[in-house]
Order: sequence, then C-alpha cells, then structure tokens
Amino acid sequence: MGRRDTNRDMEIPQLADSLVRLRPVDAGNVGLLIGWTLDPIAQGPYKQVPALTAEQLRDLFLFDQERRYFLIECSTDAKPLGRLYWRARRFGALADAIDWELNILLADPTDRGKGYGTSAQRLAAEYLATWPNTCSVFAFTMAENEAERHALLKAGFREEGPMPNSRYPVTLPAAPCVLFVWPKAQRSAVRPK
Repeated sequence: MGRRDTNRDMEIPQLADSLVRLRPVDAGNVGLLIGWTLDPIAQGPYKQVPALTAEQLRDLFLFDQERRYFLIECSTDAKPLGRLYWRARRFGALADAIDWELNILLADPTDRGKGYGTSAQRLAAEYLATWPNTCSVFAFTMAENEAERHALLKAGFREEGPMPNSRYPVTLPAAPCVLFVWPKAQRSAVRPK
C-alpha cells in the first residue's frame, strides 16, 4: 500500500488572528506568489529568485505533493502580504511521522518588522502541532538574518543551534544557517523498542 499524501489530504481550517489570515493558494491568487517569487526585491536579501518559469512556479504552488502554500493577508483589510508554505518531511524511522518545515516570504519590505511574519509562523506551527502524525515543526534561516531569527523566537520557536543538524538533514544554502524548532510539537520519530 502506498503512502497517503497527508499534506494534500489535510482539511485546513481558517488560520487567522488579529494581524494575518493564511489563505490556501488557488488559481485566483497564485499569480501574486509567482510575481513575488520572480521579484528580487520581494525575495529580500536572504532569498534568491529561483531558476523556474512562471508556469513551473504555478505548478509548484498549486500541485506540489510535499508543500502546501498560503497567501498571507492582513486580517483588517485583506491586503496581500506574502506567502508561507509548510513542507512535509520524513526524517525518522516511522513512515508516518512528519517533520513540518516552514518557509515564509513577506513581499513588500515596508511590511517587514510589523509582526506579520511572527503571526503567520505561529498560526502554522500551532495548527501543525495538532496534526496526529506531527513529529516536529521547524524552520531555519541564515545566521545573519537577525529579523527572521527574532520573528521565530517571538512566534514561540526555540533556537536549536547551527545547521547542519543530523536530526534535520535538509539542503542548505552556502551561508551559515540556524535551526529553530516549535517546542510544543516535538515527538520522537524513533520506533519504541
């Protein structure tokens, strides 16, 4: 029997607080994510414009089986702010244990530093921590990205130290990175003896 696509099978409740709302990406809003992803200003100083076409990005945002993409909107006026995705990873010995990786982009530099990223990441982590197969929720950022490090700490993540980390064997950029883990979701991914 094949593994169920847990990420796409998840029913997503309304994820919102007083600052932001996470709206699943769909055909009506995917164009915003494509534009931001191809825009070096929206990518900011710590991300790079990928070598993908707009059509490849559309397929990634709408149909990727490991990742679920969201449009981040301001709760008060529905202004589009950026995108967040979570990615289902399976690092442990248990086939159904999921380590969720979070990744965020706030497109307009003037919207950064206002708590939007903190709220979006907290909403995602709180939701994913309730999912029965969740082993952990984690994020990493470049060590020099002080703003994102602060946002993750403020959201409730715990700084775990430098990457690479044997528990989270992910592909990293060349620059030094730091690992953050949501402490309320950590469960063992090792089969009990």
